[in-house]
Order: sequence, then structure tokens, then C-alpha cells
Amino acid sequence: MSLNTILILITFISIAIIVVLLYLKSKRERPDIEQADKLTIDRLLDIVKYSLADLVKDENLSGLADEEFESMYKRKARIQDAMRNCVYGIDSAKLIVQDLIRSIVADLLKTEKDILDVYDFKASNLDSRIQFEILMYYYKKSFGKDALAELINEYKLARDRYEIEDKSQASYLVLDEDIDVIYKEKNYELTYPVMLDLLSIMIFQRYKGFGVIDTLREMNINGFNCGTSGSILSALLNKDKKIMKAPRSVWLYYNGKYIHLRFLTFNSEEELRRVVQLLCRYNNPGPLTEKRGFLVNTMYDKSRVLAMRPPASEYWAVFVRKFTLSDSSLPALIDKPYVNKAYLAINMVMYLMMGQITCGFTGRQGAGKTVMMTAAVKYIDPRYTIRVLEMAPEMYLRELYPERNILSVQETEYVSAAELQDALKKSDAAVSIVGEVATDPIAARMIQMGQVASIFTIFSHHANVAEQLVYAIRNSLVNAGGFSGNMITAEQQVIDVIRVDIHLNYTTSGRRYIERISEIVRLDVSVPYPEYDMKNPLHSMNEITKEYYTRQTDRKTFTTRDILRYNLETDTYETMEWFTADLTQKMLDVMPLDKVKDFKKFILDNWNL
Repeated sequence: MSLNTILILITFISIAIIVVLLYLKSKRERPDIEQADKLTIDRLLDIVKYSLADLVKDENLSGLADEEFESMYKRKARIQDAMRNCVYGIDSAKLIVQDLIRSIVADLLKTEKDILDVYDFKASNLDSRIQFEILMYYYKKSFGKDALAELINEYKLARDRYEIEDKSQASYLVLDEDIDVIYKEKNYELTYPVMLDLLSIMIFQRYKGFGVIDTLREMNINGFNCGTSGSILSALLNKDKKIMKAPRSVWLYYNGKYIHLRFLTFNSEEELRRVVQLLCRYNNPGPLTEKRGFLVNTMYDKSRVLAMRPPASEYWAVFVRKFTLSDSSLPALIDKPYVNKAYLAINMVMYLMMGQITCGFTGRQGAGKTVMMTAAVKYIDPRYTIRVLEMAPEMYLRELYPERNILSVQETEYVSAAELQDALKKSDAAVSIVGEVATDPIAARMIQMGQVASIFTIFSHHANVAEQLVYAIRNSLVNAGGFSGNMITAEQQVIDVIRVDIHLNYTTSGRRYIERISEIVRLDVSVPYPEYDMKNPLHSMNEITKEYYTRQTDRKTFTTRDILRYNLETDTYETMEWFTADLTQKMLDVMPLDKVKDFKKFILDNWNL
């Protein structure tokens, strides 16, 4: 055999070996290729995005009959409208888009096995967040928007927990383990239609919804906030993995308690930023920029939103307060099962409104000032017109009292609250309501309205005691520039207008109550100065000078007296002193004649006069 023949054989053998090796290698890699082509949640999300975009953009309506054209045109318009509005949390639009997503997913995943290949809903270690969505899916079928409240109450998820820091102090939180235990106890059977619904919900939340808080936002709750817990630097510096990171920061505000939902996490700052920006965009309030820093807005369901971002705040954060129209009566707010003599507080607020007394509803944030004012409006004479000034809509009095003459206004980027107050003076206001006295100009005009622009006024303020309320409003009057630094004159005007302070509070366990009702009593400031004694001029002038400076500095122009107090130890409302004769007579003069007898009996039965 020649050398050339040998070389040719070697070449052929080498080629054959290489081909075999390449074949074997490609055979081994085929599963990986198949795995790469396998549908995942992310790929399914992309397919849904493109499919819906094509559906909206499709303009191939030519050649259709008139009726068919009109039907297709209206359907397309309805879809476009739903796609625009679903990002605002509008339920009707959201359901349309979810239904479209469901039909797209159903075409791709025709069997239960197809769905489980994309997301294994039957996995033994199913993510707590998905377990929560499944629980809410079934609870919503029975309880609607009260689903979360039912879950919390059924499993006592709002109880004291000793889990944080050194485990020596109580807090409110729901852990992954809690959701896991509940889910296993329920043991729901996940059929193909149910899993199809769940997959559609998950895709919607990532596409047009509010991420992990999308279902939470639907519920009848007091509110929620995000971005307010967890370490920021640990994520940036890649420190100890046991430290809770900032994206795990969803807090539920429920029955006066802030509950940390630790089973929910945004996973990244980018996702939290997306949700924050989405929550505050209804009605195009403008962008939330570094220069602007924060934004107060209202959502479609009338929830109030405060969104904040760096560098104004240390992290992206959003605070949502929901104002439901259910508990709109004083008995529902005050007469709790554990409260004794609740009728004292209920009747007191009722008679103050009937007696047309200017009242300040004070207390810290979350004490229930706005809700209490809303409930008190019921006892204002329906024949009176009501004008309401708010920073952002919260009271919604026209929703509760649609047959009354009510107009609410709110400040905007272009119209200030002070300007609106001036405008309301020309709106035939009998009763003025100021949602929150938070700035000097508003405080000054509120006092002015109480003097001349309306019969009486009710407002809310963050003062802790009645004296602080007077001093704070007085300082606002001076700062607003109307008194040239004359504190005494400003103080006298405040105490002439504001007669009663209704102070609200709540415990760490979420119990709200009226801590006290106090009268602000003006002291006699008309006492004459000491007379000048010509026989002893030096001593006389010293006495007059001393009295003058005492009146300008130390002498109090008012005092306060508690009329009603809440005893936290016994959960009982207790009577103290009664109002002064002057204020009592003022109430009797304007109170409806059919209520005067009951009012007098209420006083004599409960106060030792």
C-alpha cells in the first residue's frame, strides 16, 4: 500500500471520527436547546405584550360589512380604552385586559401540563407571594373586596408578634411561614381554568398592574405604604444576606395597625420605582422628578397618594390612604364592644354640631380626624350650605350626603389653598370645613372665615393638647403677617373663634378613641391697670410698668377645661367639668327646639351641676 493511500485512509478516518464526535456533542446539547426554547413567565410576558400591541394597532377593517365594521371598530376602541385605563387600577378596564391576556395564554398553553411547565403551581416549595395570590383568588370569590380583611380576621394575622430585633418588643407582621401554613390548611384544588386565571393575573401585574401590591390595592383597607423599611446600603455594598433589604417593604394599614407584609417583596429598586410612578400618575399630575421630589395625588378610587423619591427621600416610597364610605356614622366609629359609656362621646359631638360651635379635631396622623369630621357633618342642619377646603380629597362629603348643598375644593399646582379660601368667601358658605390646617396662610384665613365668612367652622390640626392648638394657630396668624408681631391680639382672636378641641388618639394595638373634649375659655383681660398715685409717683409707675410687661409676656389670656375624658385603663368615657354658661347658652340659642329638652336632660343626667 502506497504512502498516498495510507494518508487518504487516515484522512477519511479522521473526518469520520470528527463527524461522529460532533454528532454526539450536538445530541448531548439538544436538551439545552429545547430548554432555551421552553416558555417561561418572562417569555410569555413578552408574547402577551406584542400580541396586545398588534391587537390595538391592527387597522385591517377594510372590506367588512357596515354592521361588522362598526362592531369591530367599537371592540377595538373598547380595548384601546381598557389598555389606557387599566394602569390606574380601574376595575372594569383591568378585567378586560386580564381577559385578553387569558385568551392569549389559553391559545399557547392548551393543557394543565403546559401551564405547569411554565410555572409549577403545584410545587411543594411554592413561593409565598403566589400562595397569597391563590388565597386571595378564592377569598375574593366569597368576600369580594373584603377578602383580605376576612383572611386577617380568620387567622388573627393582626396580633402582636415578637419577631423583630431582639424579640423583646411587639410588632405587627406576616411572615412567609404564616402564608405557607394557611395555604396548606386550605389545600385548594388547582384546576386548569384556575391556573389559567392565576397566570393571567401574574402577567397583568407585571405588565400593566402594580406588581406585588396589585391585589392588595383592590381591598377595603385603611391604606398601605411601600419603601419604608429594609436596609438600603446592604444591597449596594453586598453585605450580610440575612439583613432585610429595602425592596422587602410593603406595609398594610389595617384597623389602625401597621402590619409588615414580609412575604411580599419588590425584589429590586427598579420594580419599586415602576410601581411608585404608576400609583401617582392618574389625571396626569406631572412627572415625579429629582427636582420635584414628592407628589400628592388622588387615584381613580379616590385614594390619596403621596409618592416620594431620591434625593428628597432616602429611597423610593409611596403612601396610599383609602377612604371607604362604609363607616360614616359616629356610633360605628366610637361605640366599640370594649368601650363603656360611648354614648357620652357620641352625643357630645352631635350636640356641638347642632350648637354650631367652631371645633378643632386634633390628633396625630392616623388618629381618625378626617373620618370623625365626616361623621359629624350628619348632625349639621341640612339647610346649611357647606364648603370644604382640602389639600387632597379625603372627606367626599357629597358621596355620603348627596342631597345636601356641598362643594369641596382642593389646591392645585396653579391655584393655592389661600386663593381658594378667598374664593369660598363668595360661595354662600354657611359652614366652612378645612380638611387640614397645615400652613400659616390657611390658619390665618380659617380664623377669618370663623369670624365673618360662615356661621361656624370645623377643621383638623395635628396639635397634641388644646393649649398647643391655640399657640400654633396664633403663631400662624403672626407669621402670616396680619398682626405685626402682636401675639396678644392674635391669641385673643384665636380663642374668640375656636371654642372646643376634640382630641383623638389611638393605641399601638390600633384602638381609636376620643381622648378628650376640651373647652377653650377666654380669661378676663379687661381688668384695669393700677391707678396712678400722685402721692407716690415712683412706686405707682413701677406697678403700672410691671403690670404692662406681665400682660405682654406671662399673663395667660385663656385656660382650658376638660369636659369629657377617655380612661384607657377601664376603656370608659368619664365626665369632668361642664362648659361655661356662655358657651352653653350659645348652644341653646341655636339648637333645634325639638332637641333642647334632650340636650338639657343629657347635661343633668351626666354632669354634677
